Amino acid sequence: MTYWSIGSLKGEEDAYYLLLRAFQISCALVVGGELIFGSPYGSQTKYKGVLALNGRLTWVLMELVSPAALLYSYLAMDSFVPATRSKSHSSVSIAFCALWLVHYANRALVYPLRQASRKPMHIGIGLVSCLFNALNGYLNGRWFSVFSSGLYGGDYLNEYTWQVVLGLCLFVLGMAGNIYHDNILMRLRRPATGKPNNRYSVPVGGLFSMVSCPHYFCEAVEWTGYAILTQSPAAWTFALATLSNLLPRAYSIHKWYQREFPKYPNNRKAMIPYVI
Repeated sequence: MTYWSIGSLKGEEDAYYLLLRAFQISCALVVGGELIFGSPYGSQTKYKGVLALNGRLTWVLMELVSPAALLYSYLAMDSFVPATRSKSHSSVSIAFCALWLVHYANRALVYPLRQASRKPMHIGIGLVSCLFNALNGYLNGRWFSVFSSGLYGGDYLNEYTWQVVLGLCLFVLGMAGNIYHDNILMRLRRPATGKPNNRYSVPVGGLFSMVSCPHYFCEAVEWTGYAILTQSPAAWTFALATLSNLLPRAYSIHKWYQREFPKYPNNRKAMIPYVI
């Protein structure tokens, strides 16, 4: 199959793998771009110009794109262009989609609504995030329903037992760790008085004793577990994209902590304990 010649596309399957390859290559561009230009949202931005959108609302909308795209591409009865394979919905693939929805129920709704405040977001960041989430949702939803070639049949749990056990444990532990460390950050921004605090503080507790961004580390663990669990090239690409986005952002936040707090602990790494 030729991936780079548009003229060679023979239906949705060729288009699917073309998008998947492009998505994989874009991960390197994301790393380079963030190392050069930074990651301008949240604590890493002070932009309040005419292109600034409400941070909380923008976050909710852009994160909801991912589960919406997954559900549409999974449930759509017809291919967007003529498909080469029949569509099927197994109980295993439905369970994998359910885990995706559980993650995004927290990420898109619970998490932003629990935050004390959120900085405005540049419209460009919101649009790029929507595009990323739409593509990611499509690739994963379509793999589960069309391009997995019957992988998720009745024998999947027996044939991939250790992958299922390991992947599910990593997914659950990663999500729990992400929520736990998010809670620590939220308590810093909403102290006992219950009033939002716009000043930043050095977080302590949990893996914050080892890294500056344990919530990012846990999210990377979560999606690595999901990739192991599903044995999906789209899920592995998402795990790679997650690391490509969060690792340079964690490095930027780590350097920001060091600049803002002269007594910041020297033993902390940016994101991965003992590594970086």
